[in-house]
Amino acid sequence: MRLKDRVALVTGAAQGIGLATAERFAAEGAKLVLVDVNGEKLRAAAGKLKAAAVEADLGSAAGAQAAVAKAIEAHGALDILVNNAGGSGRTTATEIEAVTDEIWDQVIGLNLRSTFLCCRAAIPHMKARGYGRIVNISSGIARGVGRPTGTAGAVLPYAAAKAGVLGLTFTLAKMVAASNITVNAVVPGFVLTEPGARVRDWFEGLSAEARGALISRTSMGRAGQAGEIASTILFLASEEASFVSGAALDVTGAA
Repeated sequence: MRLKDRVALVTGAAQGIGLATAERFAAEGAKLVLVDVNGEKLRAAAGKLKAAAVEADLGSAAGAQAAVAKAIEAHGALDILVNNAGGSGRTTATEIEAVTDEIWDQVIGLNLRSTFLCCRAAIPHMKARGYGRIVNISSGIARGVGRPTGTAGAVLPYAAAKAGVLGLTFTLAKMVAASNITVNAVVPGFVLTEPGARVRDWFEGLSAEARGALISRTSMGRAGQAGEIASTILFLASEEASFVSGAALDVTGAA
């Protein structure tokens, strides 16, 4: 019960790493608010975990503010924010010539802008309580892990956005440290989540040779699992990491 009675807001919580994190948090005693744009999956997850739910576009200030307001309304406080919402979009763009202004803005909005807006909405409440734990989700691609070929999404803006998340994390950690708020990032490598998830469907549609080549880039010889990323997020959200801030923890299987 490492998070007993802590109020946690998890974004992108309807599936994948976000859902795995919400499940771990619930098992550790947290009071949950889940946020996602996929209303159907969100309601299913919230019902299963007995959590409050907010269907919102976190790329807008109004969406971020609504999510934080729900936490305050439902539980009177906000202790933990996990900025997991994001993605590389559904348009494959592995060459800079294919990245339109619209693709760039959409992917930056999904990942970097949403993280900034949620932090901006949450931090005043955390400052008032003198306590907060923020965990931002970056990606190994921000550190140049893997090759940007055959990827299911817009690679360049995704890499830029996830690198931006790291910069935001490092700087924000210093800005709020005096208020007993920690800000850290988790940097996943290649992760396969549940069947039906977009990346898993893309991976399973590859040839056996292409799947093997992708997996071989990880020194451990396998993809990561959502629960393994969730365990790292849980650590950073708990009191065990009370003196860890401004850190980026790679969970890449030594990629």
